[in-house]
Amino acid sequence: MHGLELGLAVGGFVALVVGFRRNNRNILLAAGIALFLSGALPDFVRGVQAGYSAERER
Repeated sequence: MHGLELGLAVGGFVALVVGFRRNNRNILLAAGIALFLSGALPDFVRGVQAGYSAERER
């Protein structure tokens, strides 16, 4: 999980720099989504795991 977070963060920052240099909105959008996912993904996965295990115990 930590590797995925780190990969998304690094990829997002690289895409951010490339998007600014090329003045490309699509690359900037991809960078924003990657950076958002790098921060939100761990909490989402923990919530899904908690919900799944709670449902299994019923």
